[in-house]
Amino acid sequence: MTVRQMDADIVILGGGSAGTFAAINAKKTNPKARVVVLDKGPIETSGAIGRGMDALNIVSVPGYGTPEDVVEALTKVTEGVLDQDCAYVLGQRSLEIMKDLEEYTNRKPGDLFPLDDKGNYKASYLHPTEKPLYMAMDGEDIKRGLARQVRKLGCTVLDRTAAVKLLTKDGKIAGVFAFNIRSGKHYLIKAPAVIITAGCAGKFGMPRDGYLSGIYEFPGNTGDGYSLAYQAGAELVNMECFQTNLLMKDFNGPACGYVVIPRGGYGVNALGQKYWSHGYWSGDMFLAVWREFVEGRGPVYLKMDHLPEDTVKGLEKILWGTERTVRGQFHKQRDEDYRCWDSVEQGMEEITLCSGHSNSGIWVNKDTETTVPGLFAAGDCASVPHQYLTGAFVFGKIAGQMAANYAASAKREAPEIDAEQLWKETSAALEREDGLPVEQVEIKIRSKISQYMTPPKSDPLFQKMLWWTERIRREDIPQVKVADFHDLIKVTEVQSIVDCAEMAARASLFRTESRWGLSHYRMSHPQRNPEWDGKWVAVKKNMSTGEMELSKKDVPGYKWDYTKRLEYEYPKMQIDIGKGYVHPPNDTNDPWIVEKVVREGYDIPKRMVDAKEEEE
Repeated sequence: MTVRQMDADIVILGGGSAGTFAAINAKKTNPKARVVVLDKGPIETSGAIGRGMDALNIVSVPGYGTPEDVVEALTKVTEGVLDQDCAYVLGQRSLEIMKDLEEYTNRKPGDLFPLDDKGNYKASYLHPTEKPLYMAMDGEDIKRGLARQVRKLGCTVLDRTAAVKLLTKDGKIAGVFAFNIRSGKHYLIKAPAVIITAGCAGKFGMPRDGYLSGIYEFPGNTGDGYSLAYQAGAELVNMECFQTNLLMKDFNGPACGYVVIPRGGYGVNALGQKYWSHGYWSGDMFLAVWREFVEGRGPVYLKMDHLPEDTVKGLEKILWGTERTVRGQFHKQRDEDYRCWDSVEQGMEEITLCSGHSNSGIWVNKDTETTVPGLFAAGDCASVPHQYLTGAFVFGKIAGQMAANYAASAKREAPEIDAEQLWKETSAALEREDGLPVEQVEIKIRSKISQYMTPPKSDPLFQKMLWWTERIRREDIPQVKVADFHDLIKVTEVQSIVDCAEMAARASLFRTESRWGLSHYRMSHPQRNPEWDGKWVAVKKNMSTGEMELSKKDVPGYKWDYTKRLEYEYPKMQIDIGKGYVHPPNDTNDPWIVEKVVREGYDIPKRMVDAKEEEE
C-alpha cells in the first residue's frame, strides 16, 4: 500500500471541542490556509462532548464574575502552581466563545444559556470561591454544529484517521504521519504547523468494572497527544497530578455532580451525612471521599431527593439526554430513583491524566505555543489547569489563530523520514503470524497502573511500576499480533499509555512533597514542601540519548496575590496493630531440600553444598 503524500499549512490532531474551534478559527484567520483535521472517529460525534454538553464549568460574565475571579479560583485550586496569564485569558475570552457557540448552533440569547431578569447571562456557584463562575447550557447539538462549521469553511477532514508520529526537521515541526483505522490508507502530511487537541489520557488505569472502553471519556482518549508531544521533544508539566475520578458506581460514567451541585444537590456518605464543604473536583474533595472509605463510612452518594420535583425532572432530562442516553436505562434496571437519597452511588473508579479537570498536560503559554516551534496544543491535553470545556474552546480558538499566522510565514522543511519504512514499523503487528492479543497487553498495563499508581502514592510501588513499563515496552508490545487496522491503532494506543505511565511515575517520584490533596498524596512525603511552591515538574525527552529527563521549572511570576491553597490538611497515618505472635525459629539449613536439588543435578550455590557436607 503506497503512502499518500499531502501538503498542508496546519494539521489538527483531534476533532473534538478544541480541535473544531481550532479549525474554524484557523480558516477565519487565513481563508487560504490548507487545514487538515484528523480524528479517530467522525467529527460530528467525536471527542469528550460527542453527545453534547450541559454546562461551561468556568466562565466570567458581566454581573457575576471577572477574569480576575477566574484567576483567583484557579490559583486556589492549583495551590499556586499555574501560569496566571493563562487563567486570565480563560476568563477574559469566555464570554466571546459563548457568543461563538450561539452563532455556530444558531441559538438565540436565553436559549443555549440562561439569562437573569436583567438580561445578563446567569452564572451559578460551583468553585470553592465566593464568585459564581458556572454557566448552565442546553447543548445537545453543539458538537454537530461545530462539525458543520468545519466542513462549511472547507477544511479537509480525515475521519477515522489517527496520527502516529509527529515529523520534525532541525527541531521544528515538519509534518505528521497517520493512517485510516478502517482502510489502512496511510498519509505523510507535510505541514509547518500542528495543533494537538487529542484530549486527555482517559484510558489510563483500569476502571473498577473491568471494561476497557468506558463512557466517561471518548474511548480513543489514550494519551496519544501527551505521547506524540513527548516523542517530538516537547515539554510536559504536572504529570504527577492525577485526576482521581469520582464516577457513578458500575456505570463507569460521570455521576454529574457538576450538573446537580449548582442546583442544590450535594454528596453524602453512607450515613446520609455531607462529607465535605464543597463538591468541586479538586484534590481536597477527593481526599475527603478517600477518608470516608478508609474510616468505614462509604459508599458515598449524590443526594437529590430534597430538590423540588420540577428540578429533579429537569436533571433527569439533562442526565439521561445531553449527558448519557443509556443512563436512564441503567437506573431503571436497578429500580433507582433520584427521589431517594441513595439512588446515585459514587466510587473512585479510576485515575486519569487531564488538564481540563485537573493539572497535567503539554506545557503551553497563553498563546498555546509549546516548546517545539510550530507545535501548538489546546484542550484537555494542554497544561492550562482546570480549564474544562471553556478552555477547550478558548484555547482551541487561540491555537487556530496562532497556527494560521505562524504557518503563513514559516519556512517549510521536508521531514527527514522514510515513510515506507515508518509504515512497515507501524504495521508490524499486522504481519506477524502469531503473537499476543492487543487487548491482553492493554489490560496488563492499565491493571498495573491501577495496582501500583492509585493514590495515596507509595515509592516502592511506583518504582515497581517503572520496572513494568520497561518490561512491557521491551517484551510485550513487540509481540502483539492484530488482524485488522482497527486493532492496529490500539497498538499505538498501548504505547501511548505506557509512555504516560512512565512520565507520571517519574514525575511523582521527582516531586518530593504532597500537593493537590489526593491527586499527589505521596506517603514518603506526606506534607506540602514550601520549596515546591510555584514549581512545575517538567518532563522532556532527550532527543540525543532517548532518555526521559525531569527538571524543576518555575511558574511565571504571579500578577495577582490570591490564596494559594485549599482548606484541608493531610492525615497522619499512625496505625498501631499490636505485636503479633512469634513462633520459635526454624533451621535455615534444610538438608532435605538440598539433597533433592543435588540429586536432580541443579546448579546450587556452593555454600549450600558445603553446609550439607559439614552435616555429613
